[in-house]
Amino acid sequence: MEDKHLAAAVAILKSIHYITLATVCEDGSPWNSPVSATIDADLNFSWGSNADNIHSQNIGRDGRVFVVIFDSKAAEGTGEGLYLKGTAEELGQENDSINKYRFIANQAWVNDEAKNENGSYKHDIRVELNLDSLKESFSK
Repeated sequence: MEDKHLAAAVAILKSIHYITLATVCEDGSPWNSPVSATIDADLNFSWGSNADNIHSQNIGRDGRVFVVIFDSKAAEGTGEGLYLKGTAEELGQENDSINKYRFIANQAWVNDEAKNENGSYKHDIRVELNLDSLKESFSK
């Protein structure tokens, strides 16, 4: 892992406020949901959702979650993404219809620099990041 990978991850964290949650449905299939989230210095993501939403129900039953953060407006083959694996939990009611949730990452990756002659990524190659190093870089 190089400093450029940490720098790419920090840039993504500081510029994009929507995360895509992949939760596990009762039948084992994935369910993806975009949510607007805040992030703290420990890289914990928080958001509010209706308890009736499918992703909320999935988290209540199975806290395993995968998060992807990326710029959906980037030109094809040029975007960078941050991938996070971890667990999510409900923290209680925020108001009458919204519950508060938190995602805690235990692994993180970013895209690697393997590009073709046009500057586009050749493959979905990821480099694992050290979470402590990422937290330190993010808090600077």
